[in-house]
Amino acid sequence: MALAPSKQEPVTIPSDGFSLSSVVHLPTNLKAGEKRPAVLILHGFGGHKDGPQQRWSSNQFAAWGYITMRLDYRGCGESEGRRGWVLPMEQVADTRNAMTYLASRADVDATRICLVGTSYGASVAICTAGIDERAKGVIAQGGWANGERKAREQHKTPDAWKKFSEMLERGRAHKAKTGESLMVDRYDVVPIPEHLRANIDARSIFQFPVDTPIETFAFNPEEVIAQISPRPILLMHAANDRVTPVNGAVELFQASKQPCELYLM
Repeated sequence: MALAPSKQEPVTIPSDGFSLSSVVHLPTNLKAGEKRPAVLILHGFGGHKDGPQQRWSSNQFAAWGYITMRLDYRGCGESEGRRGWVLPMEQVADTRNAMTYLASRADVDATRICLVGTSYGASVAICTAGIDERAKGVIAQGGWANGERKAREQHKTPDAWKKFSEMLERGRAHKAKTGESLMVDRYDVVPIPEHLRANIDARSIFQFPVDTPIETFAFNPEEVIAQISPRPILLMHAANDRVTPVNGAVELFQASKQPCELYLM
């Protein structure tokens, strides 16, 4: 069934000195002076706000009556920032600043803002809600609990782990010597089977500073997920996910407190 169209409003929001490109979706039945709950849509690793999942989610939530916003993180899509500079705590900061913008809108109920994240955005959503009580709920699809365990499962063979570890060490040595960050390939950071790579479009990021895998390695949403309670969490994951191991979703569920639901598809 086709979704009812939503009114789309391009907006630019400030975040730590950067301007983030965003789009707000307004329900067609929104009345003047009315406040609605809001949903913030967070894209995945090196992605952007115009991905099919981000567009579909924004339209679906708007069809259900929510105000939604999808944004490009700094360094991604059409936002300002060094291209490809994807650091998890900077994305947490962008998410918090996006909530500040949503809460400032006259048409948003600031006490009812939910975070919806995919993949990298899922773990960023969990971490953000764990430290910022303004997030009143989280829907996280395809996230992870512990950065090191995720990396070890993604680079699971001895040769793959050796290659990944050596890349991190080269990056640390290069920065110590030159003061600059070594750029590394997307698929050396997150291995993706050849037949799935067509799902990543040309607007996505393909080169990252080695700081990205180093800081992601130490990013552990499991440490704060319990702090979200009693706000609700919905965890979803593909049981045969070939990119982000499903164990991460199970570990998040085990580290959470109620109310939390886990769906493996």
